Amino acid sequence: MEEVYILGSKINDISLNEAIGEIANFLLTGKKSYLVTPNPEICLVGYKDKQFRRIIQNSFISIPDGFGLKLGARIFGQKLFNITTGADLCWEVLKLAEHKNYSILFFEGRPQIGDRALNVISQKYPNLKIKFLDPGKVDKQGNFENPNLIKQINEFHPDIILVNFGPPKQEYFISKNIEKIDTKLMLGIGGSLDFISGRLNRAPESWRKLGIEWLWRLIQEPWRWKRIIKAVIIFPLACLGWRFGSTFIYRKNVAAFIINNNKQILITQHSKYGGWVLPQGGAKNAKTKDKLEEAVRREMKEELGTDKFQIVKMLKNCYKYKWQKDKNYIDIDKFKGQKQTLFLLKFTGQDTDIKLDLHEHTEWQWIDKNKILEKVSPRRKKLVQIGLDKFKEYL
Repeated sequence: MEEVYILGSKINDISLNEAIGEIANFLLTGKKSYLVTPNPEICLVGYKDKQFRRIIQNSFISIPDGFGLKLGARIFGQKLFNITTGADLCWEVLKLAEHKNYSILFFEGRPQIGDRALNVISQKYPNLKIKFLDPGKVDKQGNFENPNLIKQINEFHPDIILVNFGPPKQEYFISKNIEKIDTKLMLGIGGSLDFISGRLNRAPESWRKLGIEWLWRLIQEPWRWKRIIKAVIIFPLACLGWRFGSTFIYRKNVAAFIINNNKQILITQHSKYGGWVLPQGGAKNAKTKDKLEEAVRREMKEELGTDKFQIVKMLKNCYKYKWQKDKNYIDIDKFKGQKQTLFLLKFTGQDTDIKLDLHEHTEWQWIDKNKILEKVSPRRKKLVQIGLDKFKEYL
């Protein structure tokens, strides 16, 4: 499938018919995955949230839902030919499920909408095995309060699950729980059930072709004006900022030169690129010493699963480098490169405290100072050498 990246989020340039074909084939494989339906507003969430972008990138298919994505792709020098709305996709998935005898479970946090949608769907597809489940309260990070929710889902053994919480909670819920759930495919469908249930009317076909379905939605729900501004005004401005910011702006970053009692140095193996590196992470808006220290503590906690470190020394903005000129960096990051602050950290915990974020790193090890330059990725040798030189009194 062809794909473009808009504000770092993967978008598959795929038509409705092609998407249904891919879904039908996938359901025969016995594998498990999920599908997302990004629109400009969802891409804006990913613009600010790297973890959310990763969820989008790891999806089986990322459906282009919103005419504004065509403009976004054009700003990035790409072409996006297909637009498929979540509501249209839902109807076709329901049709496929009835035809192939797949069972469907759908979530909706508003019981009255869920009941109405179930009634409409059952009338149109009377032979479809479908169930509506009210999941109870779900927060923005996809965490739920109902202790029996996973058990209730698995009792139904649904082949397909439609998650209608709205972004980003539906994507976070899917990402956190798909491995626990007995299903084949999960779909984040946004507000599609508002249209399926009849609570809202779809825009006329002529409005959709002109790409002004957002205006029809605004007429029906004037309170959405802030969200419309995000999609119509802030989104293209963010695209312009990302596209041209990547030509001269360096991302702030904190890297950790972590040593143990044996004066060995901690390195990790990057999950995507395979090379051995010093653990590091973003430090957006961190200008002061306190903010940079806060950033390195946060990033180490997220990537290594522990905060058992003592800050010994800091080298502010000691090194900067440009991204490699390849798709991995140009399409998914808005900066020219990274400007790094290097911290010397003394590890105060036990090795068993280290629990890697496997999205970032696959392995870790302690290594002697005289072997580290042979081991680390070529692009990271210079930063390591700075650490060896500047922190030599501690080694």
